[in-house]
Amino acid sequence: MTNMDVCPPLTALLTRYAAVRDHSVALVAPLSAEDCGAQSMPDASPAKWHLAHTTWFFETFVLEPNEPGFAPFDPAFRVLFNSYYNGVGAKHPRAQRGLLTRPSLDAVRAYRA
Repeated sequence: MTNMDVCPPLTALLTRYAAVRDHSVALVAPLSAEDCGAQSMPDASPAKWHLAHTTWFFETFVLEPNEPGFAPFDPAFRVLFNSYYNGVGAKHPRAQRGLLTRPSLDAVRAYRA
């Protein structure tokens, strides 16, 4: 018997998590890398940043505290993709997120993989 057999709600949660992540990627699928890096106004972050931020959230608040020996994908992402979680540490200014040329969209996709 596996944990999945014992915890059907966990199976449903993992299925929903995967669906949400797939939907996020589908939303940006028609956009170029340049489109994903554009910031139309200071209050709206680029699509590339949002893709990375959602991964950062799970990495920071789910994996890190629950995975023994956890190592972040890239320690610099802790600052780059923190939005407003002051208790976590520094953050890159929202109005300047469109100025970030790195990580590339491919690197963000690798982060999400």
